[in-house]
Amino acid sequence: MKKVILLFVAIVSLSSITSCSDDDEAAASLVGKWEYSQSGIAANGQDVLFPYEHTEGCTKDFVQITTTSYADHEFFNDGGCDVDVETATYTRSGNTLTIGTGADSYTAQIVTLNGNTLKLNVSSEDLPGITAVLVLTRVN
Repeated sequence: MKKVILLFVAIVSLSSITSCSDDDEAAASLVGKWEYSQSGIAANGQDVLFPYEHTEGCTKDFVQITTTSYADHEFFNDGGCDVDVETATYTRSGNTLTIGTGADSYTAQIVTLNGNTLKLNVSSEDLPGITAVLVLTRVN
């Protein structure tokens, strides 16, 4: 009888572990509110990341992504907490995001996307060979 109970507990434990990975994949959507947590650069195959510095006393900077738009909210203190919001449409092809249109667009590679973390590598024509890295944490 003890062997049957142990076998049952083992099966339940394994199914719980398996179901967690399915939940992570199902939650891996771009849509949501993403708070900046780290920023830095990638060069020569190495990431150099630093904690993202939010304006003290203000709402933390974040990105709000819907099914069609990408809105970047940056807060600054100019005698009070003010916000600068830049909104653009985006398209996704695999792990490539194109944010904006025409000359105002830029491309980001999705390095990590799971239920909690969105990591983007953003290349710039202005700085060839250097890639900006942004790590965001899902708020909702």
